[in-house]
Amino acid sequence: MPKKSDYRVVRALGHGSFGSAFLVTEIASGKQLVWKKMAIVNDDDRRMALSEAEMLRNNKSEFLVQYYGSFEDESEFYILMEYCDKGDLRKYIKQLRELGAIISEDKLWEIFAQLTEAIFSLHSKNIIHR
Repeated sequence: MPKKSDYRVVRALGHGSFGSAFLVTEIASGKQLVWKKMAIVNDDDRRMALSEAEMLRNNKSEFLVQYYGSFEDESEFYILMEYCDKGDLRKYIKQLRELGAIISEDKLWEIFAQLTEAIFSLHSKNIIHR
């Protein structure tokens, strides 16, 4: 089971209403991952964190972020996930806009197919992505 001391924080990636994301390096392997850190104040917080970890663990698709494990300490829950070093679709589109580039029709169909497969994978397990 992973533990906090197995990882070195490289930098903060962002934060939202349910926690903060950090780029970390697994000390033993040098592998870069993302850990999402969520405060656990009460039983509802813990249930939500466990539910998110379970959802990630049970959804395998090459087009979804992969789950690597989770752990908790006295007041926080951590989920370890794949680090997508090239960013997300929003970043890709923003970069193209800044360059004044146009996405080819073939590339649009490729993106559409990948999104469809990822969403189908989630919906087949009654999970709605927002």
